[in-house]
Amino acid sequence: MAKRAMTSEAKAAKSKSILDKSTEMFMVLDYDKIKMSDIAKNLGISNGILFVYFRTKEELFFRILCREYEKRLTHLIEMAKTTPVRDYEDFKNLVMNELMELIDQNPLYIKLESMRTAVFEKNVDAETMLHQKINLYKRMSELVGIICKSSIISPEDVMEILQTEASIITGCKLSATLPEAVIHIIEQNDLNGLKRNFEEDVRKTMIWYLDGYPINHMVNRTAGQRPQFD
Repeated sequence: MAKRAMTSEAKAAKSKSILDKSTEMFMVLDYDKIKMSDIAKNLGISNGILFVYFRTKEELFFRILCREYEKRLTHLIEMAKTTPVRDYEDFKNLVMNELMELIDQNPLYIKLESMRTAVFEKNVDAETMLHQKINLYKRMSELVGIICKSSIISPEDVMEILQTEASIITGCKLSATLPEAVIHIIEQNDLNGLKRNFEEDVRKTMIWYLDGYPINHMVNRTAGQRPQFD
């Protein structure tokens, strides 16, 4: 068995190796079928050492999600820097281009995001949750600052839209994920209309939401009047 890492650099490297190996396993196995003991065995470490770094499986996979979300925010920041938001159409294109790229290229993030509320946030301890969210909030604030530089859209609206986007991803993923037995029944009875196309569902739902947002939500929160938004 490998020895327990002691220096801060070695601990960081060990934590990363645990996250990396768990990610590999998650891409080929269902979450429920992954055991902490299996992760430890694949890494050649004891169960005790693994639990030193991550107290629960939920905490471990929540950390993977946060790592992926930080990568996503970094990419969004770069996109926002290279494609300035001059009007609402620019903002809409930024959101949609990143979203469709995410769906096409990052199935790991999609799988984890769809589990965030029901599995991870429900079971991860408050201290871990707070620490991770503070780190992500700093990156999110940087992104919002870049997007809102031209005052076309408010920080509150950007945050609300991105939070709703996460809910849309989760909802569409859950509705498109059917048990194999159900899929078999659908195919056997030529009921393919009951199948959902996750990518298309997300695209349509998000476009409808963004198109309606200026009318339904972008109002002056104190005066109750719609702002100039052209």
